[in-house]
Amino acid sequence: MKYNKILALAPALLLAACGGEEQTVNEPQMPGSVVYAYPADGQASISTKADVVLRFSNAITDEDAASKIRITAAGSDTSVPFSVEKVDGGNSLVLSPDSELAPGTEYTVSFADNLDAAGNRTIGTPNAVGADGVQFTTRGSLTGVAQLANLSADFKVVDTLPDGDTFKFMDFSTIRLRTSHPIHPDSAVYGTTVSLLDGNGELVPATLLVSDNKLTVDPCTVDDPHQCGSADDQLDPDETYTLSINGLMDMKGNSLTYEKTFTPQETGPTEVLYQKIVDSNFSEQSILNGQYVNAVTLNSVLQGTAGPSQQTGALYAELGYAPSFPGDTPVPLRVPKGTILQSTSLDVKINGSVPILNAETGQPQETGTIKVTMLSDAMGYLYPNPYSDDDEAPRHVRLWMDVSMNTEEAQPNASLSQDLLRVELTGIAIVKDGILTIDAIGMVEPNLLGQEYTDSTIAFHIEADTSEQMTAPDRPIDETGPELVSWMPGPEDAIPDTRQAMQRPGDPVVLNFDEPLDPDTVAGGVTLYADGTEVSDVRTKLDGTTIAVNPVGGLEHGVDYTVNINSSLTDVSGNGATTRTLSFALPDSSTPSASPLAVTTYPGYPCVTTGVDLTNNTHGQCKDKPYEDSGTAEGDVLPVTTLPANRPIVVVFSQSMDLNSIRLGETFKVESVDDSGNSTGEISGRLEKNNQRIRFYPDKPWGEGQAYRYTLVSAENGDCANVICSTSGAALQTDVLENALDNGGEPMAIYFRGTSSIKTVYTPLRNLPARDVNADFDIDSDEPADFPSEPAADGGYKPSSNAAKLKTNGAPFIITQDGESRVGCEVDDPNPCPDKKFIYQTGGLNTEVVGPVDPDDPSKGIRVFLYPTMLVATSIDVYLKGDFLSNIILPPDQPQVTGPQMLRMRYADLDNDGKRTDLIPGVIYQTDEGPKFKTTADLLLDAPGLELPLGDVLAHNLFSYEVTLDLQGDITFFDDGRMQIEQRNTNAPEINVVVKIENSALSGAVDFLACVTGIFQLDFSQCEASGSSDNEGAVVIPLKIPENGVYLNFISNPIKEIPEDG
Repeated sequence: MKYNKILALAPALLLAACGGEEQTVNEPQMPGSVVYAYPADGQASISTKADVVLRFSNAITDEDAASKIRITAAGSDTSVPFSVEKVDGGNSLVLSPDSELAPGTEYTVSFADNLDAAGNRTIGTPNAVGADGVQFTTRGSLTGVAQLANLSADFKVVDTLPDGDTFKFMDFSTIRLRTSHPIHPDSAVYGTTVSLLDGNGELVPATLLVSDNKLTVDPCTVDDPHQCGSADDQLDPDETYTLSINGLMDMKGNSLTYEKTFTPQETGPTEVLYQKIVDSNFSEQSILNGQYVNAVTLNSVLQGTAGPSQQTGALYAELGYAPSFPGDTPVPLRVPKGTILQSTSLDVKINGSVPILNAETGQPQETGTIKVTMLSDAMGYLYPNPYSDDDEAPRHVRLWMDVSMNTEEAQPNASLSQDLLRVELTGIAIVKDGILTIDAIGMVEPNLLGQEYTDSTIAFHIEADTSEQMTAPDRPIDETGPELVSWMPGPEDAIPDTRQAMQRPGDPVVLNFDEPLDPDTVAGGVTLYADGTEVSDVRTKLDGTTIAVNPVGGLEHGVDYTVNINSSLTDVSGNGATTRTLSFALPDSSTPSASPLAVTTYPGYPCVTTGVDLTNNTHGQCKDKPYEDSGTAEGDVLPVTTLPANRPIVVVFSQSMDLNSIRLGETFKVESVDDSGNSTGEISGRLEKNNQRIRFYPDKPWGEGQAYRYTLVSAENGDCANVICSTSGAALQTDVLENALDNGGEPMAIYFRGTSSIKTVYTPLRNLPARDVNADFDIDSDEPADFPSEPAADGGYKPSSNAAKLKTNGAPFIITQDGESRVGCEVDDPNPCPDKKFIYQTGGLNTEVVGPVDPDDPSKGIRVFLYPTMLVATSIDVYLKGDFLSNIILPPDQPQVTGPQMLRMRYADLDNDGKRTDLIPGVIYQTDEGPKFKTTADLLLDAPGLELPLGDVLAHNLFSYEVTLDLQGDITFFDDGRMQIEQRNTNAPEINVVVKIENSALSGAVDFLACVTGIFQLDFSQCEASGSSDNEGAVVIPLKIPENGVYLNFISNPIKEIPEDG
């Protein structure tokens, strides 16, 4: 049988056998040729980061080759600037564009003049199909901006594989197609919107895979899933099949109808060729592009250059019967579903320089073995060289595959696990000394941490020794079921143990397994229960080895949830998962008594402003309490910020929102404006809504320098039919600096300008866990009270996450003399109330990960910029005790209540020009205890709700009060893929609360005792101004934030998300 196998393979091997070593020809000026190109002529969906690779029949000797070769975009006569590298002695050239190529654009590689090559050869412009030159088309943008992501205005099928022309439909074909727009994954349902029907109109059993604008239908005609992709898994060549698409939608709801009919060609009798992916131990370089063969290197900002990782494995390629494909007809091949390629472990580092630690072991984090599993049958063809008729020219091979990638270790597994569809290998094949050798190039662009698309170009080198076919091992069959590796939020004893308290409505449950799963088994294999009752309306999303689960409407506070995983959930080979029961609950929450806030707005600052001046690029000042009282705002003048062309507007709210109240063009408006702020038209786009966040993706990229405005519509005591509201029916609070506790506020308009795309990584964070769960600036009896509880050196408690501790800083001055004060409880209370000396913050933080501070010195760390925003904190009580008169006016048993407090982050002034227009710089740096982050934040403290005796006669100084915090803390990576940044203050800023006589009827600060006596006698002449300083007044309460008294805890977004709408 083994001997017969070799005989059956012989015609196919002969097809590749002619491509050998180059021959030296002495005849002058004989023509040579290009024999290989990546991208191939006519290839589509090419990464915008791809290099162009050309291989020649003879080594290039032309010193002017770089100036003769041109890469031009359609409609342009100007070549893309690029650098040239010779590979394999000049037999290959690698052309690296100086910048990324444009998305969705056709490019042509051509030669302005023939290239000189060894042996007096001259090589002209290559061509395989179509017009002269090598044409290829880049993929659409991955950003969600329609004009950049879409390949045409209308939603349609762009191409199918097999195409039925060059590459015929076979009885073992997997069907792949691309659409002109990204596909809404919820609309792709096999047997409903996508169907493969046999000649009788019956549905053919198949796996449906969808990602971005790619769709795969992989038939499996055998009953045992382990045998999918085997020789028995074939369509009937005597039947006609129909691929029918009806109701498939893009991200904006446009529908697609498509039908393609085909009759598969018989491939048998097929035979299997055992091929090895060679482990070169980084000693062998590709003859095509010079990279180490079978080595994987990921390039990104977040992880830097990660690799190389050596890939190994075996391919069992089922080849069609060569005599059935004579002449130039491509010979089909198939690599079965479930094939696994493995790569060696990599160290996990931030930007390639700062190692992260495994949170459980404290040791440097590694990926463990990296696995690539084929989710469907890979389909390819072996065919004669399309660029040259020379018998010496190597044959070509094309292979398309859908893969899932994941890692052995939990944290990188969650960070990197995903599906990558329609990965295409383009290569050459030769036989020498009985060994079939394939050299091919492929490129993938995995999404890292849900934040950044990385890229990796892989130079495959695959060998099949004909002498080993009789002793080749049988194809391994996976008989082990999937195991859960990690999950979000995680068990109660997860690291850290506050993870369940971090979960919020809109966040899904995320289940991370150790191998990819069969999408058809997810619904029956995972069940969600709420307070013991099965939740019927559940949405799931499968990507790689990860399942995201979310009930319609989101998870709710105060509900006990259980996730059951049973053996109906299987891997791609049909093996059942290990049964698990996972329990968790979101922290309890009462109905908020305050309106919701926009805690971060990107771009811009989350406040209503006055004095916008677009001509001078200033956004004016936040409207605050002084503005409400006098018409003059305090605080910094804000800059008009910018938004890169390909990024969405993002708004994060403090509470769960009534998503029906957020309507594009009505309560959420996006407009272009002139420099006078007048609208010049609405901006169309797609509004994605989640419980506590919205994103707006424009249909067209933001124009560089163009001014825009987006408006969050609200009103005082606004009607939810007309304004943005929370689920509790409260209107959006937009003027929190004036009064945080009223219902709603005026519309909040944020202006910005478009700018060009940037390569840094936008990383949003949230302040979680939070004591003020319902974000109403008050600690309610229903909210968790299990923190703070860790003892501090001063006899009190350390702050819990997202809390700040206030202490007295000496004796207060109370009206006539020094007195006593205490934070949280009465001065004479025998219980010092250590748990009541804290304020609790609600907020978020947007960051920009830039890269190394100094590319030549990695020890200086990684630059991160912080987008200024506003944190809102709960009220705190300060009790005073003075002499007899003081105690009458300020009773010791009645607290001085601050009301909600606002901490405004200030823009930086990095060039010292006196203008605060810069983002706040910070640094990630390496320590023996793991990575840390440090920054210095200048803040403005406001307490507009601070209540004082005597009504408007008294005024305080807690408006735009300047505070500086020097912050640093640990960075921890969870096993569910998220990142946590802790920040504690290393300085001890003082806050001196000063109360003075100062209102519209009085001028300046006055002698308080004389004024009060005069007021009681109706003699206001006693209230004459005196020249007291900023730290002098009727009452002076010295407070401070002790060192390590501030503990901010930031958490990144879930790795996988399921938007509620859009």
